[in-house]
Amino acid sequence: MGSFAWRNLLTRPLRTILALIGLSIPILGVMGLFSVSQGMRNLVGDTLSRVEGVMVLRENSPSPVFSDLEADLAVTLKGIPGVRVVAPEIWKVAPNIEGRTMFSKLMGGGGAKSILDQPVIQGQDIVAHQGLKSAVYPRAMKERNGEGRFLVAADKNKPNIVISKKLAKDYPGADGKPRKVGDSLQIGGRPFHVVGIYDTGSMLLDVVVVMDIGMARDLMGVSKDMVSSYYVETDDATKNDEISQAIEKALPRVDARSMSEFMANFGSMMGQIDKFLMMTVSLALLVGVVGIINTMLMSTTERFVEFGVLRTNGWSQGNILTLVTLESAYLGLLSGVVGCILALVGVMVANQFVDGGVRLSIPAWLYVLGITLSVVTGTLGGLYPAWRAARLVPMDAIRVGSH
Repeated sequence: MGSFAWRNLLTRPLRTILALIGLSIPILGVMGLFSVSQGMRNLVGDTLSRVEGVMVLRENSPSPVFSDLEADLAVTLKGIPGVRVVAPEIWKVAPNIEGRTMFSKLMGGGGAKSILDQPVIQGQDIVAHQGLKSAVYPRAMKERNGEGRFLVAADKNKPNIVISKKLAKDYPGADGKPRKVGDSLQIGGRPFHVVGIYDTGSMLLDVVVVMDIGMARDLMGVSKDMVSSYYVETDDATKNDEISQAIEKALPRVDARSMSEFMANFGSMMGQIDKFLMMTVSLALLVGVVGIINTMLMSTTERFVEFGVLRTNGWSQGNILTLVTLESAYLGLLSGVVGCILALVGVMVANQFVDGGVRLSIPAWLYVLGITLSVVTGTLGGLYPAWRAARLVPMDAIRVGSH
């Protein structure tokens, strides 16, 4: 029965190919969208794994950029058992850099090409940050061959900055070459001196311009009595969640978030996005079902004589039903395999053009999901044509098919 069904598909190559195209494209869509989702998960997971401390923000603030806290909270934080270092920070969306605003960059005027490329100012309390063992940017400069040096105590209240290789490339000098150590960079109409260039390899981290907290306050118009957030490093990173709870108990109006909490929140958000993607792709799968139904209906209509002859030679209605259902299931299987191959090739090509730490990937479970969806869709699409073919009376089928 199985080999007979395969031969029936091969003897009608045009209809088989059209059905394959109709169903493999939705499967390609499923694989492609979820590979992007997986790539974002990997990017955020890799980024958060580098941040080993606890971020203290204003309650319900989505990120440090939208947070503001009193500067004197540092005293309370330092008094919490298990806290090793409290480092105040200023986080703000960068003003125009080299005369280019966010809008002009997004519209193609150079620099950022998406909202994720928008540069951000991070003002650090240099002395406090020098006491950190898990500081992200100094470590990146050492591990990934950074240029120049990181900020030191002598940079306090001086217009010295550390930028990423990405920003150096996005905002080239007058000669069109990337900025280098020793160059000047205009931020908010003020000249800043580049003393170091880092590279984390993550598009989420490589948009940060690091400077002294006093210079950041002056540039962004932030009061000396305010900070955006505190980076808290603990004596034991495995107890970050416990210390986060202790911080929130001591300071009711703040959120203390460990990176595991950030990751859990992001995972929950991506789960909702995945549901939306699945609802969207379901429409395409519905189109695939309609395509399979159309293909199998046309196929069965053309084969009324064949079904009539088979019935007169002893085939039962169940045999006919099984044959047509198998053909549609095989179409679904072939479509799933083709869709998976196309998705794999597409991901390999796309990864040659994306950067910033984003790597699209297709885990094994996604291949299983794609093929399963395709087989189920193909089988469901063939049920009605199979039922229609199976209920034909043998002689009526021969008579109708011969006209």
